[in-house]
Amino acid sequence: MKRILIWLSVSLNVATFVGVWAVYSATNGFAFNAMQQERLRSFYETFLVEPGDIVFLGDSITEGGAWEEMFPGVPTKNRGIGGDTSQGVLHRLDTVTVGRPAKVFLEIGTNDLSAFVSAEDIAANVGQIIDTIHADSPGTKVYVQSVLPRDGFLTDDVQQLNQMLGPIVSAHGARWIDIFSLFVGPQGDSIRDDYANDRLHLMGPAYVVWRDALDPYVRE
Repeated sequence: MKRILIWLSVSLNVATFVGVWAVYSATNGFAFNAMQQERLRSFYETFLVEPGDIVFLGDSITEGGAWEEMFPGVPTKNRGIGGDTSQGVLHRLDTVTVGRPAKVFLEIGTNDLSAFVSAEDIAANVGQIIDTIHADSPGTKVYVQSVLPRDGFLTDDVQQLNQMLGPIVSAHGARWIDIFSLFVGPQGDSIRDDYANDRLHLMGPAYVVWRDALDPYVRE
């Protein structure tokens, strides 16, 4: 009976994923997302990072944060792009390093997992991101944050990735910041219900938690 329930749960998750994928495609969601990514890349290439900036780098979760409001008086730059991956960050990293920022706070990987990229490949990309920043902008301090909770078929993948990332980040000379534990719900898998309205993207109170967790590192 237990195996049947597990099989049904997996089947429902897969069916939901396929259904959402079909609707997203039929409504030109992918085309809009690609154009939005292009617009943001163009903006970031036009309004460059400057020396002394604190850069928040990542995907839509980073993009959704008004970092200049969360850290008033601190020269921040939001370099999040919705839908971005670790490989995508690598491809646009030169727009960050060219400005020789003081610090980079990276949070990336959840979209990689959604696209079935292995934890090993994601971790390798993150290591390469750190190495590239250190090589192209030697004075920049790098902070890498854990991937946030995901439920369903990605739960184990997120936990596996975070377990791999911590040691790799330290080995590449960056700082590891665990934020997973701040957002996970009582069941230990999905994000807290009051922190996200779609089980992924953060609401205002969650950004308060995130800001408070990063504040000592931003101001150190």
